[in-house]
Amino acid sequence: MDIIEKLKEAFVEAYGDDINLDSITADTNLREDLGLNSIGMLAVALSIEEKFGFKFANDDISSIAKVQDIIDIINKNK
Repeated sequence: MDIIEKLKEAFVEAYGDDINLDSITADTNLREDLGLNSIGMLAVALSIEEKFGFKFANDDISSIAKVQDIIDIINKNK
C-alpha cells in the first residue's frame, strides 16, 4: 500500500465519510480543498501518527499545507 492510500485511511479515521477520498492527491490543499481547520488538522495528525508510527514535531504540523507536505514528513521519519 502506498503512502497516499494509507493517508486516505487516516483521513477516514479522523473524519469518517465526510471527506471525498477521490479528491486527495499529493497536490491537495488541506485547508482550501478539504476545509480542514486547526482542530481538523490535529485530528488528522493524530490519526497519521498512529498509522505511520511516529510523532509530528509541533513545527511540522503548523507547516503543513498540502498532502505532499505530510508525505515529505513521513519520508523524513522513516
